[in-house]
Amino acid sequence: MALAACGSPSSVPPRRDAGAIVPAGSAAAIDLPARPLGLGQLAEFGWHARSGQPAFHAAQAAEQAGDWPAVVHACTEALAADPKHLDAAWLLAIAYAKTGALDHVTEPLVLAGAGDYGKWAVASLVHPALSEYLATPIGAAWRRRVDADRAGYLAALARSIVIRAAGELYAYDVAQQRWFRLTRTNGHVIAALRAGNRLAYVTQARTRFGIGAIDLDDGHTTHAVPTNGPLGIVAAPQGFWVSRGPIAHMLALDGTWTTAQAAQRPSGPALMISAGGTARLAKLPITSITADWDEESLASAIRIGTTNHVVSVASPGLIAGNTLAWSPDRSNIAFVAQLADQCVTHATTVQGRTSPATVAVVVADAATGTLHELTRGTSGLAVEWVNDRELAVAGDTGVELVPLGSGAPTALPGTTGLVTPMFTARCTPPVSADLAEGSDDEE
Repeated sequence: MALAACGSPSSVPPRRDAGAIVPAGSAAAIDLPARPLGLGQLAEFGWHARSGQPAFHAAQAAEQAGDWPAVVHACTEALAADPKHLDAAWLLAIAYAKTGALDHVTEPLVLAGAGDYGKWAVASLVHPALSEYLATPIGAAWRRRVDADRAGYLAALARSIVIRAAGELYAYDVAQQRWFRLTRTNGHVIAALRAGNRLAYVTQARTRFGIGAIDLDDGHTTHAVPTNGPLGIVAAPQGFWVSRGPIAHMLALDGTWTTAQAAQRPSGPALMISAGGTARLAKLPITSITADWDEESLASAIRIGTTNHVVSVASPGLIAGNTLAWSPDRSNIAFVAQLADQCVTHATTVQGRTSPATVAVVVADAATGTLHELTRGTSGLAVEWVNDRELAVAGDTGVELVPLGSGAPTALPGTTGLVTPMFTARCTPPVSADLAEGSDDEE
């Protein structure tokens, strides 16, 4: 009896906290294992068009009515129909917390937080409904998991290429083959400008534009600030300089929108958005590249300053100067070439339809001047380097990863384009299927 009254260690029963059996005094011993961040396929983000969405709509209606037990029931149904419905997983975690079922919060919370770390993981640490859960040992373990995953998440963003798909921006980590969603605009993104690990993205809903910022160094995306077009966007030290004719603003990386001097345009590449929503990129001049550029930024030949080699494409082909891109090790330079002034010399078949090939992606070896053609397109092409030996090419059927040398291209299904707008040959009519692709020769 004396020992029991004193509460010896062997007599203290374990206690149950949020689904884990925890010996008294050993809360710090709980750990949640790491899970792969992001999703393995781009299509997995499309839960709004899958079988779990009707039940999720019912859950949203119950949430509006404050009927949290009904939210639990509907979200459970949604996840049974679609186990990767991340919105349903998040709402289910909140509903469990609201109904006091703290022992059920962790599983859906981990699903949502790992699948879309940028949206749900950090948000979970400050959501009022989860405060009681976070005070439990397993909640503290979740907090540690979120903190531990942050470095890996930001490293993945930093090495990713940024791809447009269904009107949104996604970061694709080629090394790990994982997708991370960057914007959530209901499919309104039409173009973006990347400057290192910072991006400005442009949305369009009917005739109204918006512009937001993405900082890949901290994983933060701002909401789009409403504005009018046409627009000119240039990277600045603290964000992006945005012109609207004689009016200029600064968009900071935290989303702050302030007035700027129109005459103080920073130097560097500019993303130009026409009043109709067509995007083109003005990059010239390019380091160590000289040419006799015409008014459309086209040239029959370029000189590589580091080796003095002159590179040209077969006449009457022209090199699009605003598509030039050095490889990370500066051993090669890639560009899009216009093949012919009449655009009828070559032909390719896309989805069973034969159309003239008007443009090609070409890589020049800086040391030798040797040219290597990677692919051709009909409606336009854009190219970016993934690493020293691999390129991302956006063309007629979406984005492909193309190795430099031997090896077959890898298609990325469901993709629309890269951050870089497509270059369309000036001798072809404007392409109206996707306004975001634009034409490099449009005023």
